[in-house]
Amino acid sequence: MVDLPRHVRGRPNPSGRMYFSYERFRGTPRAWPVVPLLDSPRDDAFWRRCQQCEALVAEQTDAGWSWAWISPSGRSYPLPSPRGEGAAAAFWSAVDAAEIRDRADDGKARKTFDALIEVYQAHPAYTKLADLTKRDYDRHLKAIADAWGSQPVETLTAVDAQQAIDLRSSTPSGARYFRAVLSKLLSFGAARGFCTSNVAAITEKVDHDVEPHKPWSERAFETFFEHVRPGLHLPVFSALYTGQRSVDVLPMLRPAPGANAIELIARKTGAEVFVPIHSEYREILTRTHIDHAALHLREDGEPWTLGGYRTAWQREVTMKDSKGRPVECSAAKAAAMEQFRDDGFVFHGLRKNAVNMLLETGCTEAEVSAIVEMSEQMVRHYSRDVNKRRLAKSAMRKLEEGWAETRKNLFGAGSQPHRKGGLDTAH
Repeated sequence: MVDLPRHVRGRPNPSGRMYFSYERFRGTPRAWPVVPLLDSPRDDAFWRRCQQCEALVAEQTDAGWSWAWISPSGRSYPLPSPRGEGAAAAFWSAVDAAEIRDRADDGKARKTFDALIEVYQAHPAYTKLADLTKRDYDRHLKAIADAWGSQPVETLTAVDAQQAIDLRSSTPSGARYFRAVLSKLLSFGAARGFCTSNVAAITEKVDHDVEPHKPWSERAFETFFEHVRPGLHLPVFSALYTGQRSVDVLPMLRPAPGANAIELIARKTGAEVFVPIHSEYREILTRTHIDHAALHLREDGEPWTLGGYRTAWQREVTMKDSKGRPVECSAAKAAAMEQFRDDGFVFHGLRKNAVNMLLETGCTEAEVSAIVEMSEQMVRHYSRDVNKRRLAKSAMRKLEEGWAETRKNLFGAGSQPHRKGGLDTAH
């Protein structure tokens, strides 16, 4: 039997089960009413209740016993009686609520990170973020709360912030995102009196050159459509002709007959996206038409879910089931899929194909951005190779156009163009 804290007592019932209670001043005229403890010493909750008991105050009045919980900050929170049917559970719920309220009140008074995060998450600066962005923010806000939750925001130094960023340096993308969220939170807090400056702004920026996903080659398309099950094909065409992310491609609804565009709300940004339907894509939609509201269907006629499609994709491309066991396939498919994987082709690469196609036909970065719902900065990042080819072609075209004058300056006015057998020059 473990040693019980002071004032805590255990008693067996007739069946032998042990019940525990808090009995301060037991056996004296000042004895409190018994406070039932609903947990066992085997549970962490039991020991937390014992700690909470030390902060209880009970006072006998003409109307009976009054109860309160006194927080570390000295605030007093009234409690219901712990005696009576169902009263113990309500009593401990009130104690837990008092603790939470006190942390919030104390945090607001001391302007802690916990209090700042609560204010930020209730503000439109956070609530208007897209769901996927909120998910990413929440991960880093939790990390901030875990590190400095009860600490006043004003006490955070640039050194503290830099150390937290450096701890994440093994994953540069995560470190960069953490720094961005921390900086945004501190800027928000500075404008609301939580701190006087944004110390994250003077930390070192994280070097992280994001390498765009590889666009699919002609061979990649041939390999995919030849060896991968037909039910996975149409989403690939949709991604190619619309440039959207997989999270937006898979739930697409089939456009109405005669519709000129596919319209959707981008899940990452929450923006409305309007993508005119390309003529060849329209032919594909016509050939694959099935009377169903959803556009992308499995072979059995049921709509794909994002998770289901990704699982099927992995099975086809890796040739392993969900438990990592090899699936039976032909030697030709095994070799083709191995090459497909080794070449680094993934679904998201189709988004770069779409960007490249639009740029190569002369679309501006703003026009590309409007179709694929991507910032112009990211379009430029995705299009580095296209821009190099475009600039090279433009440079050579200008050289051709001005070649007569350039040649004269280079070889002299009397020189002749290069001919078979050698370069003729003027005499």
